[in-house]
Amino acid sequence: MLETFEVYIPTTKAQRTIRVYVPDTCCELSPCDILFMHDAQNLFDDAMSYHEVSWRVQDAIEQSKYNHLIVVGIDNHPEERMNEYSPYETAIDLKDRFINGSGGKGYQYIDFIVKELLPIIKSKYSTTENYFMAGSSMGAYISMFAAMKYPALFQVIGSFSVASWFNEKLFLEALNQSKLNINTKFWVTVGSQESSSSSIEEFPEIYINNSKHLVETLKNKGIKTIYFEINDGAHNERQWMELFPKFLDFIYKKVV
Repeated sequence: MLETFEVYIPTTKAQRTIRVYVPDTCCELSPCDILFMHDAQNLFDDAMSYHEVSWRVQDAIEQSKYNHLIVVGIDNHPEERMNEYSPYETAIDLKDRFINGSGGKGYQYIDFIVKELLPIIKSKYSTTENYFMAGSSMGAYISMFAAMKYPALFQVIGSFSVASWFNEKLFLEALNQSKLNINTKFWVTVGSQESSSSSIEEFPEIYINNSKHLVETLKNKGIKTIYFEINDGAHNERQWMELFPKFLDFIYKKVV
């Protein structure tokens, strides 16, 4: 079943919609793990998705054998998304969108998830202590910071098409200096046709290099389990929808 409710979020000092998929199997005698995801408008409903096709998360779980996973999707805020999905500002300007000066609320956003939203979810549903986080693009970017700030909390991090170009220098510095849990499993995928601006021809290479640099740094940190794939996808929900069932496999068994 898919439920929605509103929660006050400090980053915008307003109510934010939370979308939760809860399998019918979840109960006190059979609690569920929790997967936190961002950009919730794009997760469940094709009609609501920004690119006409959603991740179809509910369908993937119901068609899989993993029927003990709650998915908690946090809606993005159209004007605050860039601010919430990075702990620091960027100095980048794209010709078809304004980004310079965006960012800076990322850690506050992650604190909201861990300190405020997680207790609410645990009070409403029967859950285990197994927590995962995943996202795409800037959602992948902020998921990595969750692993840095709360290394003992998240057992799996899913990075789909990470947009670390937003500020890769500070991102890699933070990742190098962080105390990552070497037992956390990291999923890293990227498409060969990725782009966030039609005016920048190098964007596919930029996205691929972002993910390569992430994987290289994770390896240098001694992370035990990393899945890395370059596919032929573009920067949209269709790619991530096609990959999501495989990500479920990665969460629950070693896919390398």
